[in-house]
Amino acid sequence: MWPLTARVIRITRTLVGEARIGPCGGWPLTPMLGAMSEATTKQGARPFRMPMWGWVLVVGLALAGLLRVVHVAGALGAVLEMLAGLLLIGGSCEALIISVEGGSALLGWSKFVGGTFAAVVSNIPEIALLGFFVVDDPTMAFVIGMMSVYTNSMTFALYAVLLPKDRGAAKIPAPIVKAGTDLLSFGGGLCLALAGAMIVLREFDSPITTVGAPELAFVGGALFLVFVTFLVSLVKSSKDDAAQGHVKDDAAHGPPTNGASKDGHAGDAEAKKDDAHDDEHAGVPTTMAGVIGLLAIGVVGSFLGGHAMSDVGDFIVETFPSLSSMTVALILALISGVPTYVIVGNAHLKKQSLIALSNTFGGLTQNLFNTMAICCLMIAVFNWVGILDHTTIPINAATTLSVLFIYPTYSILSRAIEDDGKFNWIEIVSLLALFSFLVFLLTREV
Repeated sequence: MWPLTARVIRITRTLVGEARIGPCGGWPLTPMLGAMSEATTKQGARPFRMPMWGWVLVVGLALAGLLRVVHVAGALGAVLEMLAGLLLIGGSCEALIISVEGGSALLGWSKFVGGTFAAVVSNIPEIALLGFFVVDDPTMAFVIGMMSVYTNSMTFALYAVLLPKDRGAAKIPAPIVKAGTDLLSFGGGLCLALAGAMIVLREFDSPITTVGAPELAFVGGALFLVFVTFLVSLVKSSKDDAAQGHVKDDAAHGPPTNGASKDGHAGDAEAKKDDAHDDEHAGVPTTMAGVIGLLAIGVVGSFLGGHAMSDVGDFIVETFPSLSSMTVALILALISGVPTYVIVGNAHLKKQSLIALSNTFGGLTQNLFNTMAICCLMIAVFNWVGILDHTTIPINAATTLSVLFIYPTYSILSRAIEDDGKFNWIEIVSLLALFSFLVFLLTREV
């Protein structure tokens, strides 16, 4: 075993072992690291054992650290970087999912709302990746962010194929139908207006040849404000639905009768309900410190994994210089979406379809309203503070098409969701065909 790996494992075991003492002892981070113990066993049930995702995270961290010390050139180095990135992202995403389960149980959120917030956190690697590109090439950062909307839309349509269906149709969660369609409508309309302005300015030989910093700041600020409003509405809608569900349950069961109390049937039913609730949330952190600890582990691991995957992207760009800018942007968008794909895959294997679906839907909306909003704000702010020297987004075919095609993407998604709140096979195949065609047209642009 590599000395670095052994040392990391010893330190991790020591810290997690101290965390078992509880929040009253040890140093401030011990309750956070104790989440790894909470996530695998109930406290006091048996001695702590490192969970599988913990070992995956440790091995990925050791490999990434080794590659920073020992430089491996060529394809072998890229493969090792990709392996380290996948290990880091795989382990950290598992930590994020467990953190979401614990947080949802503590805050009374539904699994769909929790999965949406997990998708928000999983965007951190992509935001960091785009931040590096903004400093080096703002146009490439802008196009990569836009391309991620199309790749995540394709992921959403592909996952719809796997959703459990009743009579050939998959039911869409109420928060998507209620608030998600509004989000899609606004995003599509804003991008259509921006693309229309870019086309007019270009075709009529306007002296304005770029999307300036003020325009980017306005677009980014508007997108981010709407996204925050969406999250607040999502949580409120989930709580209202839960409250209505409790009222319906109480009305259905009615007040307990004397006979029921005498026989103990009411008590048995209540005990079974509690046992089912315990089984549903078994193995997840039961304190907010544990939730925050797992969340911190997942965020750091995702950031490190995303950085490793960005090195793989650099290798692809240097190895294949003949690729068009849009094709390169598509490859980098796929690489930056790895955290979302891992979360979706893990949630699906654990039969948590709501978390998986919320991550796919969150990916296609958050890449515009969260990631792209921050990207636009970064370009504007970097120009104002002097990091960029009047370098914004040029009005050309690549940038215009990447913005314009958001409208048909969001339009067909909104129509498919809000008509009956279900996905049938005709809608799923139509989505796949349209998204494939749009990506094909974008990559054909040189």
